[in-house]
Amino acid sequence: MKKLRRTITVLVTAVLCLGLLLPIPVSAADLYFTALNESVELLTTSTMPFWSGRILYVPYTVFDQTLNSTQTDLGLNVSYNSRTKSSVTVYNLQQQMLTFDLNSGTCRNELTGESYPYRAVMRNGKPYLPLEMVCNFFGLRWSYNTLPDIPQGYLVRITNADATVDDATFIDWAGYLLERRLQAYTQSLNPGESTTPSTTVPGDNLQDEEEVTPTNIPTYLAVRCENDDGLLSILNTLDTAGRYAVFFLSPELLESQSDLVRRMLGSGHSVGILALGEDETETRQLLAVGNRLLEQLALTRTTLAYVPEENRSAMEQEGWVCWDETLFLSPSDTVGASAFCNSALNHLDGRNLVTYLTLTGDADGARVLSTLLWKLAENHFVIGTPLETRL
Repeated sequence: MKKLRRTITVLVTAVLCLGLLLPIPVSAADLYFTALNESVELLTTSTMPFWSGRILYVPYTVFDQTLNSTQTDLGLNVSYNSRTKSSVTVYNLQQQMLTFDLNSGTCRNELTGESYPYRAVMRNGKPYLPLEMVCNFFGLRWSYNTLPDIPQGYLVRITNADATVDDATFIDWAGYLLERRLQAYTQSLNPGESTTPSTTVPGDNLQDEEEVTPTNIPTYLAVRCENDDGLLSILNTLDTAGRYAVFFLSPELLESQSDLVRRMLGSGHSVGILALGEDETETRQLLAVGNRLLEQLALTRTTLAYVPEENRSAMEQEGWVCWDETLFLSPSDTVGASAFCNSALNHLDGRNLVTYLTLTGDADGARVLSTLLWKLAENHFVIGTPLETRL
């Protein structure tokens, strides 16, 4: 009887182990993209996520800003000795540390000694970690979605508190970038075939647009100033770089920063009115007050306006040129300038139309501006002078 029970136990264990090894029904042609907050990792066979059992695995490199291809900071660091290949440790500054022992196939909290029923696996010579375990341990979020425009395409997304949009919005927004990643991946598999991306962006009507090459993308920069924390620094950076912007200033700032306003106008920048009224009437009043102040301090008026989206149509019918931004850039003090600008460029990847960028005019906007100007130039976004007749 004991022998029979042992035999049954062995069989049950074997069945359970076999079940864990059975992946979610997928085909060899399935493609798994990885997104970190609002950035998309490069798509390669050596870094593509995969299912084993009912567990989704991702390469350990995605969790470390210095190792992932987008330089996205998820607040984690990873330690792995590629020579000994014995363990992978993921940790953060809040004294949380999770270690995967590759030899024993165990996972434990390095500080408390608590063990968990997960393990890391080696694939393509690289450790892969169970996504759910790492995210749950460190308080990250993860999701898995079908990509509607890519047959057999799926998006694995990892986010922290810095993420600004939900999955549906991100997938809609990142469609062209995902296509670019797919084209680069296809090219790597078939290097003899040309997969040059189309020069048009899906959904954009180019019939009435001036032809723009990918090496010369007209770009206009606006600085949205709700306070004067970074105003002087931003102005100095632009003047040093020989670049121009439109400064959208509230009536309060127009009045309190009259000397800087005169400097802006005298050095070739444009000045518009920031009018974020609670309703159409208040927005109209703010625009009128702003223009009266401009006339008093600089003997000029403007038709450039930054208004709530719901007021745009009415203000444009009254003759205002309303700023229609492509991307709003609002860096936080916890994100490095280079990482922030790389994320912004990922948002713009694939654009070949005129681009309108809005940067917050605070201290963090001032901190990233010089890096942003450099990276835009490096990626062929040509900063133009935002005159009213051009916008």
